[in-house]
Amino acid sequence: MSSWRVNAVQTEKSAGGPHEHISSVRVSNSGSATDGIWLTRSTVVHDIRTGGDDYYTLGGGSRAAVRVVTCPLCTFADYLRSEHDLTTADNLLSLPRS
Repeated sequence: MSSWRVNAVQTEKSAGGPHEHISSVRVSNSGSATDGIWLTRSTVVHDIRTGGDDYYTLGGGSRAAVRVVTCPLCTFADYLRSEHDLTTADNLLSLPRS
């Protein structure tokens, strides 16, 4: 099992609304904030749900785990969101986008 730092995201519009869902993430296990490989949302969701690799992001100097939840704005069940930490913002949606 590896621990991957999410350092960038790609988003797409939700199926029926004006909000965004994360479609892929750039991850690195070296700690670098600027390099890594791109993984699809489905890969990350599978890893989290099956107890495979784990994912995290850093926000305000605090580590926050990535979780799979239902989108707070629609019924999409494979929504990626950072765990609550010292900030109220979703750390993933605050990351650079490519």
